[in-house]
Amino acid sequence: MGYGEEYGSKKRGVQGQIRGIGLEGEKDVKEAQAWIDANGHAYRFMVRNARRLHRKGYVSANYLVNMVRNELHVKVKNGWSPALARIMENDFPDLKGAFRMYKSQSDGFV
Repeated sequence: MGYGEEYGSKKRGVQGQIRGIGLEGEKDVKEAQAWIDANGHAYRFMVRNARRLHRKGYVSANYLVNMVRNELHVKVKNGWSPALARIMENDFPDLKGAFRMYKSQSDGFV
């Protein structure tokens, strides 16, 4: 049983959000996208590993963030994990459903 099932985390939101009003989730998505643009090699590394891990089960975005830090020595904020997972799902249809996602302030901004 995962953390979400154990402690009753709320399911992921699917409603779109109003952009441009300065919400933290929008800021996280913009910052994560800027990081992707500046670190394309690290993002591709995350995508490759997400695909590999998805064949074995669900993928942890936080684990991917730590892989980038430990193996590529690229800085990335922990707080971007939810945004990065949502961006990856949006960019790569084969990763749709690969991440076990719960409610996040990033919901609706990707």
